[in-house]
Amino acid sequence: MNRLLNGALIIVGVIFAFNLLYTDTFAQGQAAQDYQKGREAFMTFTPEGFKNAISFYKKAIAADPNYAPAYAGLGELYSFQGYYRYEVKEDYEKYYIDSIENMKKALKINPNLEPVQVALAYTYLHISDEKSAINTAQAILAKNPNNAEALYIRWAAKGHNPNNPDIKRALEINPKLVPALIGLGTAYYEKRRSFGQAEAYYRKAAETASSPELYNYLGNSLLYQGHYNEAINQFQSALKLDPNFAAAYRNMGIAYYYLGNTNDAIAAEQKAISLNPHVPDAYFFMAQSYEKARNYAQAKSYYNQFLQVALGQDEYSIYVKTAKQRLAALSGK
Repeated sequence: MNRLLNGALIIVGVIFAFNLLYTDTFAQGQAAQDYQKGREAFMTFTPEGFKNAISFYKKAIAADPNYAPAYAGLGELYSFQGYYRYEVKEDYEKYYIDSIENMKKALKINPNLEPVQVALAYTYLHISDEKSAINTAQAILAKNPNNAEALYIRWAAKGHNPNNPDIKRALEINPKLVPALIGLGTAYYEKRRSFGQAEAYYRKAAETASSPELYNYLGNSLLYQGHYNEAINQFQSALKLDPNFAAAYRNMGIAYYYLGNTNDAIAAEQKAISLNPHVPDAYFFMAQSYEKARNYAQAKSYYNQFLQVALGQDEYSIYVKTAKQRLAALSGK
């Protein structure tokens, strides 16, 4: 789905040889003021900030229907929302479609502005067109070598190597650039399995962005260090901001499981499944918890449901092997 969506962008979003000087129209006027307020709200990377950013961007468009940065701002914001929902296996297509529609408008009006090109690069990155993201970021950096966001985007599109100088330079320029802090934390989490370093960068990001997504990232980094109670606190912080955040319930259930609190684990995983029935982990740890509680019938049921939901998803291969082994062992009980 991600790679198919970029067709509309490629048609309109060919890399232009552009100058990055702001025009008087961009620098002045009510639309520019509303856009700037929206951009500031967006850069907090909080649910309230995103909500306010959408409102300000729409005000800017109402003030000037041909104000390209405001459409680009909406495209950028929706691409972030779609990407995270994709990551946690929630419905994301509408956000990507809205992102692309707004980017098409921005590019049609004025593709030459730096904010439009940055938003375009983010959108390419989030829909997994890494080559176009790199090309767009490099075109920005050719004109403005100190654009921290372009450095981050190029780094992320090239594979999230923690030692790549782009990410270090991006954070030197803007130490509070939340996507770069989260990206570097995730790079240590996934590529190095260095959960302590991941935690450190997530905590830095949390100083700026009090968001359920970030608390979930931070909770996971604590979970895999064995700090289960601290992890639960982070997941609960996420749920205070978003009571329907399925990923936080799922991960909180995992933490409860490792603490041996099977009833709390089952309750959390049940809630996660009710909110998002498409995530295999919840079924697996539900089955594990029921087995630990000696409710073998329910354990077998959830192992089977897990195998159905996880079908074709290679990242669950170890869990699949375990589920099959446990089903075989439980068949006589």
